Amino acid sequence: MLKDRLSPADEAARDKEMQETLAACPRILDLIARGPLGAPDAEAAIYLRSPLDPSPVVISNDHLMGCVKAAETYFRAQGIGRDDPVAVLLPACPATVVAIFGAAACGIAEPLNLLFTREAIVAQLNAIKAKLLLAPPPGMPGGLYERIEGLQREVPSLKRIVIVPLDGSIAFDGEVLQPDPAWRDDYGQSTDMREADRVAVMLPTGGTTGHPKVARLTNRAMVASTLSSRMALDFHRGERAMITLPLFHVGGLFCTTANCLSAGTTMFIPGPAGARDPALVTHFWKIVETYRVNIAGNVPTTLGALADVPVAGSDISSLRVTATGASVCPPEIERRYLATWGGPCIQQLYGMTELAGAITHDVHGVKPRAESVGTRNPLVELAILEGGRLHTGRWPSPIGELLTRGPQVFAGYVDSKQTEEAFHDGWLRTGDICRIDADGFVYIMGRAKDVIIRGGHNIDPRAIEDAALQFPGVALAAAVGRPDAYAGEVPMLFVSAQPGVHVDAQALAAFVQDNIPEPPARPRAVSVIAEMPVTPVGKIFKPKLREIAAGEAARELLRLEGLSEVSVDAITDPSRGLYLSVKASPEKAETAERLLKKFPVKVELRT
Repeated sequence: MLKDRLSPADEAARDKEMQETLAACPRILDLIARGPLGAPDAEAAIYLRSPLDPSPVVISNDHLMGCVKAAETYFRAQGIGRDDPVAVLLPACPATVVAIFGAAACGIAEPLNLLFTREAIVAQLNAIKAKLLLAPPPGMPGGLYERIEGLQREVPSLKRIVIVPLDGSIAFDGEVLQPDPAWRDDYGQSTDMREADRVAVMLPTGGTTGHPKVARLTNRAMVASTLSSRMALDFHRGERAMITLPLFHVGGLFCTTANCLSAGTTMFIPGPAGARDPALVTHFWKIVETYRVNIAGNVPTTLGALADVPVAGSDISSLRVTATGASVCPPEIERRYLATWGGPCIQQLYGMTELAGAITHDVHGVKPRAESVGTRNPLVELAILEGGRLHTGRWPSPIGELLTRGPQVFAGYVDSKQTEEAFHDGWLRTGDICRIDADGFVYIMGRAKDVIIRGGHNIDPRAIEDAALQFPGVALAAAVGRPDAYAGEVPMLFVSAQPGVHVDAQALAAFVQDNIPEPPARPRAVSVIAEMPVTPVGKIFKPKLREIAAGEAARELLRLEGLSEVSVDAITDPSRGLYLSVKASPEKAETAERLLKKFPVKVELRT
C-alpha cells in the first residue's frame, strides 16, 4: 500500500544519505562509477541506431567507463584543462555519453542544443570560449556537421572540430577509443573535495544569439540532482531505463543517464533522435515489450502522443515507472496515458537547468497528489516569495514565486549580470508561481511570465488548457495572452488534434466557454493548428504562440481601420523581447503606428 507522505524519519534518512554521498563523491564521475564498479560485466547501454534496429549495440559497464577514461586522456592531450570547455553537438548515443563525462572529468563539457542554428552555435561557443567541438560526420540526418562546417573562422578560441560517429562505436576522428582499465582506480575514489565546487558541465538555458544564457553546473549540484532522482524513482541494478530525452537537457543527462550509471541500471537508447522520432512513438509499446523496459520518462506532450498509440496486445508488464517533467502534466493527458498504459500513476518531478535536474519528485512508495509535482528532494530548501515577503519552512504557503537553495543550485551563469538577476537574498528564483500544501507537496500554477493579465486580472492559462483538453479529439492545448487595445491582453487558445481527428474550432470555443467558470479567463480567440510548436525537449513553446497571437491581433486591428495592406510580423528577440515589425507606405505609416501603439507590445516601423 502506498504511503500518503514521507514521514519525518524517512526525510531525515534521505537527507543523511545525501550528505554522506556528497562527502564520498566530490565529482559526478565518482557517483556514476558506483554502479559499474559493482558489476563491471553487466550491460551499461543498449543502443538502437533507429527505433526498429534489428541488431542493437550492447556495451558493458567496464567498456563504457574505460572509454570515458580514454576520452579524458584524449582531451588532456588536446590541451584541455580544468577550466577549458568542450562543446558537444551530438545526439544520444554511447559515444555522446562517453564524450560528455570524459570532458567533465578533466575540463568542462557543454552539450549543445541540436536545434540551434549556426548563428546560435557560434554565439554559444564564443560565450564559453570553447576549445573543442564534437560533431557527427557529414551526411548524417539533421545536417549537424553541415551546420558547423568551417565555423572555426567565427570562433577564435576553437582549436579543432572532432568527428564522432553515431553508429554505436566510440571513436574520435576515426580513432576507436581503447578502454582504459585505470577508470577503476581513478573514478569512485576521489578525496579531493575541491572538485565538488568545480564547474564541470555547462548547459544552454536561454537566449541563443544576442545574449546566450549558459548555466554553470558544479560537481556537487550534479551529484545531488542525480542521487535525488535515483532515490525518488527507485532506479536499481538489473533493470532497463529508456533514454528518450536529449543529453543537452538535465532530464536526459542527469535524471536518467547519470542516474542509470550510478544505480547500475542499463541505459536503453532507442535511437539518436529519442522521442522526436515518430517511429519511436508509433512502435513504443512494442519496443517496451521486446526489450523489457522497466522505466520510461517522457515530457507531457510525448505522453499525450503515446496515449493515442494502441498497445495492440503487446506485453508491457515490465514497465513499472513512468516519470514526467519539463512542464506539469495536464490531468486529461495523464488520464488518457494511464488508460492506455494500465499503470498505477505517473511520477511527476520539477526542476530546471539551473538546478542540474529536479528539486521535487513524486517519491516511489508515496501516493501522488493530483496536479502536484511531489515533495522536496533531500537537503533542498523551498520558499515562496509573495508580496515582497519570503515564506519558508511552515506550510501551507500562500501562492507566490517558488525560490530554492541547497546543493543542487548552480554556480551562476557565464554572464555575471544574469547571475545577479537570478537570485533573491541568496535564494534562486525559479520564475514559477506555486503553492505548497500542509504536507509539503508542491503545486506549480504556471510561469510568472505565462500569467495572462487581462485589465489587471491575473489569469492562470492552465485553467483554459485543462478545459480544452476535455474536448473530444484535442491532443495538446496552450493558452497565451493576445494583445488587446483595451484590456492589455486577452486569452487566446491554441490546440492541436489527435491523429486522424478533426476538431471544429467553433464547437471547441463554445465548449470552453461553458467549462470555464471565470468569465475573464474565457478565450477571445480559438485556433486549431496543425502542429503545436515545441522545444527540443518536447515542451510546448509558448513564445512562438505569443508571436502568432500578436501578429493576428495587429493585422485584425489594421484591417478594421482599412489598413489591410500594411505588413506586420511579430518577432521575439532574446534581448528585446516580443515586438511588432511593421512595414507601411509613407502615407499609411503614421496611422498604423498610432493604432498599434495601443497594444502593450513594442512597434518597429519600416517604410
